[in-house]
Amino acid sequence: MVIKKINEITDEIQDVELTAKVLSLSQKERNSEKGNSVYHYGLLGDETGVLPFTAWNISSMVREKDVVNIKRAYTKKYNDKIRIYFDDKTEFALKPDVEMEVKRTYNYEKIKNLGSGVKFVTLEGILREEKEREFENNGEKRKVYSYVMDDDTGSIRISSFGRKLPMGHGVRLEGVKIDEFNGRVNASLGERAEVHDIELQIEKGPKFTYISEIVNPIGGIYITGFPISIGEKSGLIKRCKECKKKIDDERCETHPEAGFYYDIFAYFNVDDGTGYISVTTGMDAIKDICGIKPEELSNEKRPPLKKEIYERIERSLMGKALKIQGSLSKNTMGMSLRASLVSSIRVEDNKELKKIMESEFL
Repeated sequence: MVIKKINEITDEIQDVELTAKVLSLSQKERNSEKGNSVYHYGLLGDETGVLPFTAWNISSMVREKDVVNIKRAYTKKYNDKIRIYFDDKTEFALKPDVEMEVKRTYNYEKIKNLGSGVKFVTLEGILREEKEREFENNGEKRKVYSYVMDDDTGSIRISSFGRKLPMGHGVRLEGVKIDEFNGRVNASLGERAEVHDIELQIEKGPKFTYISEIVNPIGGIYITGFPISIGEKSGLIKRCKECKKKIDDERCETHPEAGFYYDIFAYFNVDDGTGYISVTTGMDAIKDICGIKPEELSNEKRPPLKKEIYERIERSLMGKALKIQGSLSKNTMGMSLRASLVSSIRVEDNKELKKIMESEFL
């Protein structure tokens, strides 16, 4: 028999003994060909961590908040996560004299799995792009630091209140709060969150995803596919020189004396064979593939023509196999991709995509 603390249980083991506190205990009815039966499930914890359990058989003496010595349990993976199981061979002994303070733990999640249903998690990744600003709370000035965290599935913006975080190497952040704001997933660290240095290697750059696998509005991804339609209002637009907002007339309502400058905006739908998604993009992301130079938009002797710019965008995108990098956002119409770079697929990209597909299907 193997005696374990919960943080030592990382793989499938037979005949485990542990002493733990029952944090929750629920029951459910199971229907099968052999008839109806009841099983129990819940959470066990000790001073090192927390794990879920399933009990096909459990002593009627066991209650929530009891500290129990458990013998002849076993562990298996369920949905790729370790779980403790009890059956009719498992033995239970109550420990009423034992006081146990359970360490609070959080589920480890990949960035691509972060959505509105997840509240507090553990993340592992590498931080970059530190920014600092001050804010006032109850008359006291405090600092907040913001970063971009990358893992092997994408990236996310993360804020740390009053605490600088290490950049450039692997970190594990425990107790990260997840929420959605303006259609994007955001993360934040409070005072109780824990920060640990870890060994971690991540390939730099955006991570490939199939459109059909897009679920949550994260950043740091890229897709490949063919544009199937381009929005009729794509092309040349005017922006206020002061506030940079798009204007439909010669003047900005807020800054009528500021004047305007020309910019480019495009939106189109892309299909990769597994699904399609709406893509929006500005001048910086498509200027190279469309061959549009910034000085063309500021030439006072020959101002740009809306029809000409639209046709150049259409010729450059339609019917072409594209690689599109950017960040996802969500609104009432669904998910969309804000492109940071649109380019033609190169030989190197084809090799990378081949490797990805081989790793998934071979």
